[in-house]
Amino acid sequence: MKLALISDIHSNLHYLEKILAAIGREGVDEIYCLGDLIGYYDRPHDVLQCCLANDIKAVRGNHEHYLIGSIGYAPEKEDLYRIREQREELDGEDMEFLKGLPDFMVVTLMGKTLYLTHSLPGNCVGYLRDVGQLDTGFLAGYDYFCFGHTHRPLINYHFGCCLLNPGSVGQPRDYSRKPSYIIVDLEKDSVTLVKVEVDYKAYSTILRERGYNDLTLHALERN
Repeated sequence: MKLALISDIHSNLHYLEKILAAIGREGVDEIYCLGDLIGYYDRPHDVLQCCLANDIKAVRGNHEHYLIGSIGYAPEKEDLYRIREQREELDGEDMEFLKGLPDFMVVTLMGKTLYLTHSLPGNCVGYLRDVGQLDTGFLAGYDYFCFGHTHRPLINYHFGCCLLNPGSVGQPRDYSRKPSYIIVDLEKDSVTLVKVEVDYKAYSTILRERGYNDLTLHALERN
């Protein structure tokens, strides 16, 4: 059985479609998104509809919390996050979908147990940058701990648990300019990180013409 892990789509439908096309060639059985489907970019409604159409199972990230109002954010970040704008753009079905997302999931398949969340357990805003931030007793209960939020891919092992971060679909921050995903083959007990080529220049040009924040453009263009 194969699973695909994605994260941090951030309303970037252009990159999501490229990622899903690549995943479609992998023969996966399930796709899981580790939060932050919305925020930053220009197609939140279409991204959510695409996730629903592809039966992508998702957890809630900090940007979903910002949008539904369960966590606050600094007002000066609005031009960057575009939360108010997206709240107005999304319809009732979109909002119900976001409100229904769990903060984490525990999934057991083929005798393997996966913990899926956006970042630190119980803290979707804090960054998990070092495995030492996680309690070893907690990790001992899982074969895989899957998280996002940093926008940087990671495959690591700690006290018998495999830590997986697929990086970001919508805003890669590893200076590769390539969105990424991870394939987990439960039968072979193997994990594979895959990066996908995208036309970042064309997308950045569209966003620049529409007046998007320079920081969000730089995140797509830097290497």
